[in-house]
Amino acid sequence: MRRILLSLSWLVLWPVHAAELLLMSMSPAELYQAQHSTYLPVAMVQQVLRYYPAPYKIETVSLNRALAGMRSTEGACVSGVRKSAARQDEFLYSEPYVIAPDIRLLLKTDSPWVSRLKTMQDKDGRVSLARLLALTHPPVLVTEDGRTYGATIDPILSAHRKSKAVYIRTSKVSRFGETLPMLTKGFVDMALEYSVAITPQELSQLQTFKLLEADPFALAFFACNRDAETAEILQLLDRAILTFRNKPEFQSMLLEPFPPAERAEAWQAWLRLKGRR
Repeated sequence: MRRILLSLSWLVLWPVHAAELLLMSMSPAELYQAQHSTYLPVAMVQQVLRYYPAPYKIETVSLNRALAGMRSTEGACVSGVRKSAARQDEFLYSEPYVIAPDIRLLLKTDSPWVSRLKTMQDKDGRVSLARLLALTHPPVLVTEDGRTYGATIDPILSAHRKSKAVYIRTSKVSRFGETLPMLTKGFVDMALEYSVAITPQELSQLQTFKLLEADPFALAFFACNRDAETAEILQLLDRAILTFRNKPEFQSMLLEPFPPAERAEAWQAWLRLKGRR
């Protein structure tokens, strides 16, 4: 585990005994060392932190360790977290700063399951994950422990947690798409991931299917320890997020992962969803 102590110019007076923001991230530490990271999830966090007016530290940890740290460490927050009903009352959440598209089911292009799934598509081209996992002989789907996939998908995965249909990978310090090697090497039949998080070269080897149960878009937040000291930190973090959201570069960075043809729809979804937090 490594920590990166980053010094910032103070824009406000910070109380001597106030808690310091400890930002726990699943992305590798070296991605934060560049002034402008080329990995967009890190670049969005960097932009928020440019407007954060107090000291902070970044610690790279696994998702499970990050969640445990948030429950026990004053000032601890995790970036890039989706809200879920199970965690709504457990953590504090910031203003949203990222929008993600629907999560997709990924298969190798030469998988025998491709033709099977095409027969299971509805009129809108979507496949039901619940129906798929309920098959007598279902495919093996890899998921990541502790990750939230959506309000409808999470209960489905929980119901099959002990079945042979779902392989649960323990999350490590990683980027999105870390389950893909298990898929491409043939250890599992399918994976769940955002298609925008996958390189064009990787996508050329994969077949993607929309899921009936997937949210069309989802917001991402900083999730933080639910204590009084961290609540004060969250106020500063929210101000930093809102400052970034009012900058000219925000819209282009927010929409960069989306194909050009989908950006107008994504922006309208952002404008609609950010008011519902």
